[in-house]
Amino acid sequence: MSAPTMRRLVLSFLTLACAFALPSTASAQEPASVRLTLLSQTPWNSTVQRELTVRLRAENLGTEPIGELSIGVTLFARVGSRSAYEASLITDPTVVIDAETLPREGALEPGQARDFELVFPMDSAGLDPDDSGIYPLKIDLRSGAVSLAALRSAAIFLVRDPEQPLSLSWTFVLHHPIEFGPDGAFTSSALETALEPGGVLAAQIQALLQLSGDATLPPVDVAISPVLLDQLDRMRGGYVVTTEEAERVVAAGEGGAQLATQALEDLRTIARSPHIRISALPFSSPELPALLSGGLARDVDVQIARGRELVGGLLEAVPIPTVLRPPGAAIDEPTLEHLSGTSISTLVAGPATVEPSPQPLGFAGPPTAALGDTGLTAIVPEPAVMALLQSSLTETDPVLASQVLLGELAAIWQEQPGVPRGMALVVSEDLVLPPAFFGAFTRAIAGAPWLAPMHAGEFAVAFPPAEPSLLTAPVPRRFSSTYVAELKQARRRIATYRSMLLEPSEEPDRFDTMLLLAESRQYLSNPDDGLAFITSVQDAITGVFDSIAISSAEVITLTSSTGAGVPVTVTNGAAEALRVTVRLESPYLRSSPAIDLALAAGDSETVTFRVDLRSTGRFPVLVQVLAPGGRILQEEELSVRSTVYNRIALLITIAAAVVLLGLWARRFLPRRTS
Repeated sequence: MSAPTMRRLVLSFLTLACAFALPSTASAQEPASVRLTLLSQTPWNSTVQRELTVRLRAENLGTEPIGELSIGVTLFARVGSRSAYEASLITDPTVVIDAETLPREGALEPGQARDFELVFPMDSAGLDPDDSGIYPLKIDLRSGAVSLAALRSAAIFLVRDPEQPLSLSWTFVLHHPIEFGPDGAFTSSALETALEPGGVLAAQIQALLQLSGDATLPPVDVAISPVLLDQLDRMRGGYVVTTEEAERVVAAGEGGAQLATQALEDLRTIARSPHIRISALPFSSPELPALLSGGLARDVDVQIARGRELVGGLLEAVPIPTVLRPPGAAIDEPTLEHLSGTSISTLVAGPATVEPSPQPLGFAGPPTAALGDTGLTAIVPEPAVMALLQSSLTETDPVLASQVLLGELAAIWQEQPGVPRGMALVVSEDLVLPPAFFGAFTRAIAGAPWLAPMHAGEFAVAFPPAEPSLLTAPVPRRFSSTYVAELKQARRRIATYRSMLLEPSEEPDRFDTMLLLAESRQYLSNPDDGLAFITSVQDAITGVFDSIAISSAEVITLTSSTGAGVPVTVTNGAAEALRVTVRLESPYLRSSPAIDLALAAGDSETVTFRVDLRSTGRFPVLVQVLAPGGRILQEEELSVRSTVYNRIALLITIAAAVVLLGLWARRFLPRRTS
């Protein structure tokens, strides 16, 4: 990012955060702590609709009543640039074109709040009759001649219908972190709270429902987290919440289960809307560079495919396969190379994904970027807009934040109002926004005549990047080598377990899902919780392996060189039928005989091995139980004692005896004399 742009964004972000986080005071001699928040404002006015209606709430945070109340309204001259607009949100511009003082009866009691409504006509002679524009607006609560607190907003005035609206790609990312453990029990009530009326997820869903219900409303993209849907699906059938304090059971159709059921139904309605296009995040919302750097490239494809499958199944709609929101907007070169061979052509990126190119007069930069020679196009949100979304204003005064953001979009349009231009914004999974923000924000965007929302795929085609862009140097996050090793080991165990099953079972797929969950980006910063899923899989499969028992006599005596029997009993103590191989292994045997077994749950079977011995005496033999792929599951040693005379040894013994007998007999033969 260029230095001037960075300075402007940082200054804007910090000054906005400070300005909107603190209430104003009356004076050094007579402090009065008052907080003003915006409840609603006419988003924009025109020569046809001139009444600017504002509703606000004043709260007396002090200990004394405040009387002689009035509301001051000040309209400043039209600003000609984004920097001037942003400065007007901090300090008063120089030129005032209209001002009114509106008295209000009564007092504002300590600890109390009052709502005020005012109507301010946009008919000042200072309004530009030829060009649309933004007029800074200040509203302050006064006691007598003293201003106690102020709101600074944007009054947007259109002289005519925009001939060339600003094209807009806007994407909502719906996500909630994993809130359940390996046993399926929820460990927090956070998702329940988010689904309750007034909760964050409920507000997001309601805002999107409003957009979906009217065919005249503009297009919007929604990137849905499959793990959010998975949790809603788990909840709707009834669930358990286990915390340090207590365990709580929620039945289907009650409480959070009912909220989850309704949320899924609402999301289906949204997904069916013809002007709302859905895409799927990878299944557990992993950071793709972390998987690739850990040698888990295969899992990238599995995560993407599994995510689309789950979203399509639960929402009964087909996610668009060409658009992907990488979780956390995490992208690096290996990720681009990997994705370039897939159906994906458009990535919904972050404001700092690529190095921006300097723009004349500080105008907004291009909204798309070509990512090397991969053929992938990134939709890049405007950094200034995203900075406003992240400012403290969204938390302290969400309706005002929505109006301020609308003014920023109008300022970007006004930079070059007659030129076809595009801009992008992403309501990302990492933004912490209050519920009240979403409804005001979507209504403001949907109704703005100077904005022309488009779907992400069409937007990338309409505004092709001029030249390849450089990725910013990412700060890589990755799982530890130990974490990855444990995950890979667990996956090998699942493959072994799957090969042993005689009948169809959902358990291997359930274990695979748990390992995919362990790859979620939330466990990059909290690996112990992710390891719990991996360990649970390993323990469960180890339990199956350990349930296979071998029994045989401690010492087995063989009395012939071939055809002798070594009996071994194998017991399947698992809950499912399994196929295994039993094998004898010893250097004292001429071969390693093996027998395949199919054992029902709880069954035992005794097999007898016919062995060919290399020698006599007592020697050890290993009895091994193997999975079909050759993995040793169990191993025990037994002792074999052979009383068989080896034929060669016997012949040698007889020959030696004959020689000795001959030597002995020579002493009885007459000797020759000379």
